[in-house]
Amino acid sequence: MDILWQYRGWAFCLALIVAGLDWLAIARRQRRLEYILKPATLVLVLVAAWLLTRGPHDAGLARFFLPGLIFSLAGDILLLLPNERFFIPGLAAFLLAHVCYIVGLNSTLPPWPALVLFIVVAIIGLALFRGIALGLRHHQQTAMLVPVALYSLILSLMLFSAWATLFRPEWTPLRRGMVIAGASLFFASDTMLARNLFVTLSSSPSARLRVMITYHLGQIALAASIASIG
Repeated sequence: MDILWQYRGWAFCLALIVAGLDWLAIARRQRRLEYILKPATLVLVLVAAWLLTRGPHDAGLARFFLPGLIFSLAGDILLLLPNERFFIPGLAAFLLAHVCYIVGLNSTLPPWPALVLFIVVAIIGLALFRGIALGLRHHQQTAMLVPVALYSLILSLMLFSAWATLFRPEWTPLRRGMVIAGASLFFASDTMLARNLFVTLSSSPSARLRVMITYHLGQIALAASIASIG
């Protein structure tokens, strides 16, 4: 067993500490610190996930989750840039991250009983998108309807794929709980971000803080699910 695997716990702890510093920077409106701490958090999560692959882990999941974290890091950097022309590339980077998570979670087709969850997630996703679409039309941002609709679809499929592990017997309860929590937090983060950007037009520290806390905790949980634990 690679000796580096022994440092996996420390890497996750360090990622949490840096994430906490980023949340503090957001609360204090210290934008320059955010430029450093937000991508630094994802770099540390990526390192922690890679360290998990040095020991017992789900190789199939890691093959796609690690690229998913890399795409997420790219999205973080692009969305931090002040020019609005980087928004669509940033959105595309996160869309590719979700595609990686979806593929990693579906090495085989979801079991048929998971169809019930698919219907529930579809109803939730459609309801949330309807509210965001109304905001886009109200604020005359209809050009964003198609990109946001596509992203909402992929995001909902990611959430469904995580919850479908409830019907996959090869998943241990602990790993199942980690991936479901991670996907749910990520879904909540992106939903709140979309509402802030397209519905309420809110850029307050409290609104941004909720988005970032759920985002970071979601990514950390998803990364941790790579390990063969439980």
